[in-house]
Amino acid sequence: MSNPVRYHVTVGAVTLEVEIDAEEVRVDGTPIQAGVPEVAGPNVYSFLVSGESHTVLAERGGPGVWDLQLRGRRHRVEVVDDRTKVMRDMSPAGPKHEGPVLVRAPMPGLVLKVEVEEGESVEMGRGLLVVEAMKMENSLTAPVGGRIGTIHVVAGQTVEKDEILMEMLPPDEPSEREGDWETR
Repeated sequence: MSNPVRYHVTVGAVTLEVEIDAEEVRVDGTPIQAGVPEVAGPNVYSFLVSGESHTVLAERGGPGVWDLQLRGRRHRVEVVDDRTKVMRDMSPAGPKHEGPVLVRAPMPGLVLKVEVEEGESVEMGRGLLVVEAMKMENSLTAPVGGRIGTIHVVAGQTVEKDEILMEMLPPDEPSEREGDWETR
């Protein structure tokens, strides 16, 4: 490979190193056959990987963050280049989250399953709940590690876009229900 562009792609708790140049694509050092994506519609891309056809709905979720829908599943993916990764690695630990982190519905839908309980400790990328939207199941994952605070929804409930589904607390932040945890 001559002067490849290197990205670090994180899906849940897994980070892959992806190198791209004019001749090939490598994932964690292994070459893969990948074709140039074709635009199939707004935010919809179709491409071949190792001879298999894939169609992906890709929406920007923020700087370096993409929400991808592939085969009926939704994945939040963070993509950073080498320079950004080096800067992150050199700086002290990232900012601590103050107060709760709100998990919101990415689109209107129906809550199929809540996979966690209030007070439960979770790692970043852990599945929190499943929402069905447009006949596709979307697994929403923990944006940060911490504890589950208040859960605002139950299975079978209809939700609107941006509705607060649950709150995540830093691992050491007390909850209103702290006393209840000892008896559970």
